[in-house]
Amino acid sequence: MDNSVQSVKADVKDFVQYTRGHLKDLRSLARRSPAAWQVFTLLTERMNKSNAIVISQATMAQILGYTRTTINSAVKLLERECWVQVVKIGQVNAYMINTKVVWRDHSGSGKRYAGFFAQVVAGEDEQAHPIEDWDNVELRHVPVLMPAELPLVGSEDLPPPDQADLLPPDPMEFPRHGENV
Repeated sequence: MDNSVQSVKADVKDFVQYTRGHLKDLRSLARRSPAAWQVFTLLTERMNKSNAIVISQATMAQILGYTRTTINSAVKLLERECWVQVVKIGQVNAYMINTKVVWRDHSGSGKRYAGFFAQVVAGEDEQAHPIEDWDNVELRHVPVLMPAELPLVGSEDLPPPDQADLLPPDPMEFPRHGENV
């Protein structure tokens, strides 16, 4: 068995749906351009519920084992045949997969706008610093108040903790003498 292929995780909440009327066209795409089919399925696999993904062609080439030129040609074919829409974001492309063909979530609102959430996939080779250095990056901590919390203003003393605020102890944390855990 080939261990290099990742198995698909069975999660009933994580699915994509295809419109039956486009399956014949998708088979034709796979036969005419295996690279375009691979790009389309990669985009579909990684897209979010808005059918969008931001991923570089270099990263697609790395994942799929094609050259960057082959990926570029495949993307142009997918765009020309309306399988995907390419939205430029500076030097980066966002890909909107045709919701009439495949989708993860459908709101049915019918609204058209350019704002979307995207699954962003970045390759290690595209980064300015090696991934090993990422653990040493210290980000600024921004405190967040939960709905029931109040901010402390000033320097007033905090009341002592109340035992009633503590959760009941877990029996696994405090086993009784002679019990096997």
